[in-house]
Amino acid sequence: MTSLSAEVARDLESLTQVMQLVETFFLTANVDLKLRFPVELALEEIFTNVVRHNSSGKGLIGITLGLRDDEMIITVTDFDAPRFDPVADSPVVDVEAPLDGRTAGGLGIHLVKKIMDRIEYSHRNRTGTITLYKRVN
Repeated sequence: MTSLSAEVARDLESLTQVMQLVETFFLTANVDLKLRFPVELALEEIFTNVVRHNSSGKGLIGITLGLRDDEMIITVTDFDAPRFDPVADSPVVDVEAPLDGRTAGGLGIHLVKKIMDRIEYSHRNRTGTITLYKRVN
């Protein structure tokens, strides 16, 4: 498996490092560049949700981008933090409702669910792991 990893501070300013990691991965891995935007969007959404909504976490956040066979695997590891599953815990979004009738929140995670092929979450020993899967072929 081809992979690239980094651990970043639990801070929105670390998003620059996260996006640099994505750029480096796409420059070095044999992945179609049309997947870069969906990966950046999904990773930005998950990362910012972890930082904003799991603020009682104390550790770094690990990011890994990998390629195995025909699947890209993106993991966000929330070290030393209570359980927080941004996908399961996000509000349901009614995309058919008029804009003025919608409540705030959940649209970004809704998009992540639409653009990724599969999403998994686990939490053990104060470490949460969100894994996103995207077919590359």
